[in-house]
Amino acid sequence: MPYESLLVLLARRGDSLDSDVLTSLEDAQPTWVRVEREGASACLSARVCHAEPPEVFRDRVRRWAADRNWAVTVAPCAPSL
Repeated sequence: MPYESLLVLLARRGDSLDSDVLTSLEDAQPTWVRVEREGASACLSARVCHAEPPEVFRDRVRRWAADRNWAVTVAPCAPSL
C-alpha cells in the first residue's frame, strides 16, 4: 500500500467509536490507533496505509464516517524522503 494518511474521528452520537472500528474500513490497514473518551464523546486518531490516492481515500472515508454520524478529518502523510 503506497499511501499513508492520518485520520481523526469524533463521535458524540451515532455508532460506537472504539479501536476495532477501522476493521470496517475496507482496503485500509491501520499502523497505530488511539482512542480517548470523555463521557459520551470519543475521539479516535489513527495512521492508516491505503492503496488509493489521498484525495480518493479522503472522500471514501468521509462517506464511511458520515454513514455512522461521525465527524472526520483526513490528512495525507508526507512522502518519505
